Amino acid sequence: MGRRRGSSTGVSTTTTTTVARIEHAHSTDVKLPLKAFKLWCLKRCSRASAVAASPTSHGSEAVATGVIESQKQPAWMRDGSLDPTIWRNLPDEIHEHILAFLPFPTLFRCATVCKQWRNIAHGTHLRLTRAAPTTAAPWPAYCPVRYTQTETGALHWSGFSLATNKWQPLPQLPLPSSPGKSIITGSGGLLVVYKPNSIFVCNPVTGQRRELPPTNQKWLRPDILHMIVNELTASYKIILAGTEAYSASKPQPTEVYDSATNTWTITGSLPTDLYLDTQDAALENGLLYCTAQKAYMQTGDTLVGTDALVAYDVARGVWSEVASHLPDESARQTPLVCGGKMIMAVAPVDDDGPVGCFYALNAASRRWELLASMPEELHRRVRSWGVCSVVAGQHIVVVSDTAQGCVVAYDVNRRTWSELRSPIKFGKSSKVISNKDVRSLAPISFCPDMNASP
Repeated sequence: MGRRRGSSTGVSTTTTTTVARIEHAHSTDVKLPLKAFKLWCLKRCSRASAVAASPTSHGSEAVATGVIESQKQPAWMRDGSLDPTIWRNLPDEIHEHILAFLPFPTLFRCATVCKQWRNIAHGTHLRLTRAAPTTAAPWPAYCPVRYTQTETGALHWSGFSLATNKWQPLPQLPLPSSPGKSIITGSGGLLVVYKPNSIFVCNPVTGQRRELPPTNQKWLRPDILHMIVNELTASYKIILAGTEAYSASKPQPTEVYDSATNTWTITGSLPTDLYLDTQDAALENGLLYCTAQKAYMQTGDTLVGTDALVAYDVARGVWSEVASHLPDESARQTPLVCGGKMIMAVAPVDDDGPVGCFYALNAASRRWELLASMPEELHRRVRSWGVCSVVAGQHIVVVSDTAQGCVVAYDVNRRTWSELRSPIKFGKSSKVISNKDVRSLAPISFCPDMNASP
């Protein structure tokens, strides 16, 4: 005998089936396009209402129609029915509990289905449910991040997940569109976006944003923009250091923002013979490691010198030199902290030159020791290195600076290499991207966190 509409048994069974179906989609990481998902919901709702309201004499006709329609649909549309009265009558607490178990990309897609789900996805109760120790496992981190800036200043970004080996389009940043090239950094669940004359801190999951007060001095474009989060106090610091307008007679400034006091403070400047030349930096035990050039000599219109590893003591606000030389001064070098070691990633100079290598700093002798060299077959695929970053404390991820974005990972503990093939997605159709749009890679780790407050 068919289930009677509105009976308690029918509602309980349908609810259980719905929850099981969502959990199945979660475990298998099924991705439904947004338009197809909405269409599926509408068809399920209309079919369930039509079959339930049809007379018994026309039941066979309704069933036959349903069978014909189901044969035209994909497999994921033919695995059950969706009674509209179930979702309409469920209390918000049940919706929140179900949505709290969804993977991060699925949750922010569901938030676009209707106003009710959007309010739930950004609500306080869902954040508390996610923070409970009995809730689903934490969302995986995305590192590195690749973003596209359009002519109008709008930012679209995606992150690479080592857990799924995929580039995942991430939620639109809650920032105003303004011209001028942006710099993105971040830590934990927060991102820092530097724009000319303004700095924003935002949480892409909750949509919260905060514009920081003006700095004490005018910054043309900082060489170092780094964020440090203190999980114990739920506060953070943002460090600005170096400038493009280098002058041998003027010290390069360092300015630090503290969210606990909502103020900028000018701290110790770099020595006049040091010049920060990249955005790459690594934090370990309160020290921010960066590469710099020193002993500059004017040669025509260029500045030449030797490379060095320097560190900024966050607590004391002073700079110091850690190593007076780097493994290969002719190549781009990125400081990393992985597996408790200070590592320097040396990118290949050109396609025909030596392969990329990783060097570890011997703390006692302060000499660089070869840790690993990229295999030749992987070197041919990666070619030009776009960015290097550390994931999960033991994997060094290298992303090529090409349209395909080949990803290679090195496990420091196991000392093994692996190639991770996945095309890059920017969160927007290629029809929107023009030749004037700027695409950039950022070696940051974004960990979705609904409780991170800017």
